[in-house]
Amino acid sequence: MPLNKVPPELVPVPPTAHSPNSDLPVIAFRGALIDRTFDGAVASVYTSEWPRGGHWKISGEQLAATPHYHATTHEAYTVLKGSGTYLLGKSPLDPDTDAQGNPVGVKFVARAGDVFIFPAGVTHFVTDTEDDYEIIGYYLLNERNSLEELYDMEYALDSVEETDRMREKCRQVPLPVHDPIYGKEGPLLSVWKRDG
Repeated sequence: MPLNKVPPELVPVPPTAHSPNSDLPVIAFRGALIDRTFDGAVASVYTSEWPRGGHWKISGEQLAATPHYHATTHEAYTVLKGSGTYLLGKSPLDPDTDAQGNPVGVKFVARAGDVFIFPAGVTHFVTDTEDDYEIIGYYLLNERNSLEELYDMEYALDSVEETDRMREKCRQVPLPVHDPIYGKEGPLLSVWKRDG
């Protein structure tokens, strides 16, 4: 399936007291998806390792979605239409600003044609959409999950101590063998690395 070869945009999401987040950055491939139909998007992803998990059209009434993260898998998305603004890395228990007065969490905008990947542990939710935002989600299949239960739902409402435990659990999620769209030679594999 043809794709635009684009460099990865890296978005670090620092940990907070109540959101594990990740030492791995969020990755976005801006405008990588050429065929933005449902079938074209699915055909562009290595679905043997990144099975399709859901197809969503998100508009105003769905924006009350609860912030959440996954502790057993990384997740990727292809954007078919519109744009969606996310707040990444902030639990509902975290303050809106840090001790220096900076906003807690990272604003991230996904647009039609983008492919983006959240590492396990990054709390996320959509805060705003435009032009009938439509996405397909894919979840990394690994030894910590199964096709029947590709992902868990964690709501970032734990104590500081439990969040630290969950942070370590998220860190143990295996790294992928395939970049979801560029395969074994894809940039994700060189960007996402861990020591030990």
